[in-house]
Amino acid sequence: MKKWLGTILHMRVVRRAFLISLFSFLISHFSFLISKGYAQPMHHYSLGFTVNYGNAQHFTDTIPITFDEHRILLPVKIGGKEYHFLFDTGATQGAIFTGSRLPYIKEVGNVISFDINNKPDTVRVVQLPTFQLGGLTIDGYLATVIKSGLISRSYDGIIGFDLINKGLACKIDVENKRMILTDRKKFFAGEEGYEVKYKLQSFVPYVWVSPFMRHMDCALFDTGFRNLYTMNRESFQKHVYKSRQVAAQVEDRAIGQSTIGMHSVETADTVYFLALDRLKWDEFVFRNYHTITQEGSSHIGAELLDYGSVIINPFKKRMVFQPYNKSGVVRVDNQQFQMYIVPKNNRPTVGLIRPGSDAYKNGLRQGDTIIKVNGRDIPNIVAFQQLSFVKGRTYTYTVRRTDGTVHQVQILK
Repeated sequence: MKKWLGTILHMRVVRRAFLISLFSFLISHFSFLISKGYAQPMHHYSLGFTVNYGNAQHFTDTIPITFDEHRILLPVKIGGKEYHFLFDTGATQGAIFTGSRLPYIKEVGNVISFDINNKPDTVRVVQLPTFQLGGLTIDGYLATVIKSGLISRSYDGIIGFDLINKGLACKIDVENKRMILTDRKKFFAGEEGYEVKYKLQSFVPYVWVSPFMRHMDCALFDTGFRNLYTMNRESFQKHVYKSRQVAAQVEDRAIGQSTIGMHSVETADTVYFLALDRLKWDEFVFRNYHTITQEGSSHIGAELLDYGSVIINPFKKRMVFQPYNKSGVVRVDNQQFQMYIVPKNNRPTVGLIRPGSDAYKNGLRQGDTIIKVNGRDIPNIVAFQQLSFVKGRTYTYTVRRTDGTVHQVQILK
């Protein structure tokens, strides 16, 4: 018995010594690979940047903003030169784009980045130079480098929700064209409004809203997303099987894709066109809102700011909506979405079209590639996005079908 136990103990000691030697070998060689550039270190989410307001221990700063096509644009100064950054609460941290005119100090590594469609990609991470945001000086800020080309952008970079997670409360007030930032925990304590809790998931905020009676939906609060609300398709399908009143709010359905992410377009699937009787944020009600379902998370977007200001309190993880009309309800009465154009092989392609829409009746189909508008060649998706359309005017689209045939379709904007 003693000899048997001794053999087992000896085997354990030898096995342990082998594992230690193997671990030491891998560490030394892995370090060599990194130093030679054969492997890139993976960056992890970090709040290591600093935010200073002169020599003040506590501060409150009012920053002028531009609200352009449901984009919150912040004035950022680097080296005395002004740039425009999108304030995007759906982004975990900052971002710049390939080919950007923005300078950066150094490469930090790579990170797996998920876009609005929950599609991953490996992207570079860089450290930006010290920059000024209003009276604030921000040093050591990290940004991912996003591949350009899917969409045309009117801004130079992105500031993400890490600015709030750093410990800065925020009030976004587009009516007065300002954003208030403060590190004072009780600065907004006396302000009233409709309050919801938020939870951090992958370091970005999710809130609970109610699109149907007796139904709740967890939605990403995303100021980088333009529309008031879209609903995750799987979430909707769970709701629709539970209630006839949910099914009654389906206006139409089609196979298609609508959402363009930072590095992907959502997968084509069934899209439901919804006419919501009401959408509730706490007890505030948005009446008669038309929207669609999508592949990625449900979203509450920047269109919310058309109707009121929003306070974000990271200390208590609360958001307060303050309606401009001082009421508990607003009628949205928006038109239902008719079609979406998405990039396919860098060409503008009909990703989604609502059956029964005028464009559908005139012959436009899902999968059509737009090659001309009013006789003007459209070489890529960015060229299409940069066109200026006038509401109420009719345009002639020349499209190539998936079978290779070319057709002309009249589109009323």
